[in-house]
Amino acid sequence: MSDEIVTGVCNLYFDSLNANDLEGVTKALHFPHFRIMASGMVHTWNSAEDLWTWFTNRTFDDGWHHSTFDSIQPEKLTETKFHVNVTFGRYKEDNSLIGKYYSLYVMTYDEEKWAMRAASVTG
Repeated sequence: MSDEIVTGVCNLYFDSLNANDLEGVTKALHFPHFRIMASGMVHTWNSAEDLWTWFTNRTFDDGWHHSTFDSIQPEKLTETKFHVNVTFGRYKEDNSLIGKYYSLYVMTYDEEKWAMRAASVTG
């Protein structure tokens, strides 16, 4: 397993979110999927549709249009697990910044694919 494959999964996830592509989100994430919010609240989604409904409700009011990575830094923990430190921005359609965020993605090899199993996020 290489850093490039894990980075590719991160890019697939953001590209899919930005394109409203649930099939791509499904490929990029393992389900159930877990997210630990900045407040400590834990969300669990059993499908890409569940996550997408939550995500669109959460980002609708701020006018989210797309997100881009500022950095992706994978760290191999085992043959089947990586931690990936990411920083990214969320933007409106006119490219004005909504905010900058930091996350730790947990990537695992399961069900014959590399995908994100969980994340600890600031936004």
